[in-house]
Amino acid sequence: MEMVTQVLATTSEISLKGGNRKWFERTLTGNVKQALEDLPVDRISRPAWRVLITFAEEVPFSEVARRLGTVFGIGAMMAVEHVGHTIEDVQDFLGPRLEKLEAASFAVRCTRSDKLFPMTSPEVERSVGGFVHETTGWPVDLSRPHRTIHLLIDDKGILVWMHRVPGPGGLPVGVSGRAVCMLSGGIDSPVAAYLMMKRGMRADLVHFHSVPRTDPASLEKVEDLARVLARYQGACRLVMVPLLPIQEQIAARCPASLRVLLYRRFMVRLADRWARRARTEALVTGESLGQVASQTIENLRAVEAATSLPVLRPLIALDKQEIITIARRIGTYEISILPHFDCCSFLLPDRPATRSTAQELDRAEEALDVGALIAAAVDASEIRHIDDPAPWNEIPLPEGAVS
Repeated sequence: MEMVTQVLATTSEISLKGGNRKWFERTLTGNVKQALEDLPVDRISRPAWRVLITFAEEVPFSEVARRLGTVFGIGAMMAVEHVGHTIEDVQDFLGPRLEKLEAASFAVRCTRSDKLFPMTSPEVERSVGGFVHETTGWPVDLSRPHRTIHLLIDDKGILVWMHRVPGPGGLPVGVSGRAVCMLSGGIDSPVAAYLMMKRGMRADLVHFHSVPRTDPASLEKVEDLARVLARYQGACRLVMVPLLPIQEQIAARCPASLRVLLYRRFMVRLADRWARRARTEALVTGESLGQVASQTIENLRAVEAATSLPVLRPLIALDKQEIITIARRIGTYEISILPHFDCCSFLLPDRPATRSTAQELDRAEEALDVGALIAAAVDASEIRHIDDPAPWNEIPLPEGAVS
């Protein structure tokens, strides 16, 4: 297990920002502090385009990487060593370490932000590369090296690292507003919430259930999903909304082929109600175009007509396997596949409509007292505050975090 006292994280899109970049950087730094709050952090500094974390004692790099892997805005993370201020210091540091390593080829990459340093980046790369080749005999390969030695030269000295772990990328949570995410117990909607968090959006979560006609254990399953998502954005609200009375009215009074679409229209209306109450700016769903009968372009448009808020669908162009791959990577997949019956699997029609219009659904809803049903569902809803995220060992390690 690699133990470290310093970790350097590069930023991703933040480096492209203009006048508001400092705000993005402050938000990112705050999110890093929150992710590392149970580790012995000594200080966090922000050299240009980067975040440098110094620990008061040695910590496992894999655990730091696990936590930073939940912080959107980080492009990559590296265990680094401060080796001194001269090329000779670099050579003294590398010499004994190179003897323990093997490589089919190598390259040296240098970034020099201290323009007063007496050598240019290419000169540093040639000097250090010559030393490495003489010491090890490794051949140089600048295109596809088996091992890369990185140097960062700034006014504080020279940092060296040889191992880079990809970060989650994206924008820091908190810079893109807030939305209400409709969270089922399935695979798709937690991934949709995650992807919107990756774009800097903070999510309030709304779950629709058919208890007692479905298993109450499904509510705990959804709360477990919310706890995993809380690792990526911090504490959040989870609103549990009973849909059963609405479903029973739809089943008794409306055309069977339209049931699922009418269920979804009520979900959208209820999510809209909570979004406006919480002063959030959009709704988020886990819909993927054509995945099921209710998710044709015609049906999506007909259901969306029930709200004037933007409906964001980050999975719209992804296939199921792509969604599963993300779910595995973020730690929601194993929870999502636990058996449960969601509200949309209750009172399903034999032949659901694949092409509807808003006008057709409006006519079907004339048999219902829409306002009264919405008001009753809101009054019966339960708000759960997710203040205790999932344990860190339930969050998967980023790829390459253990070398």
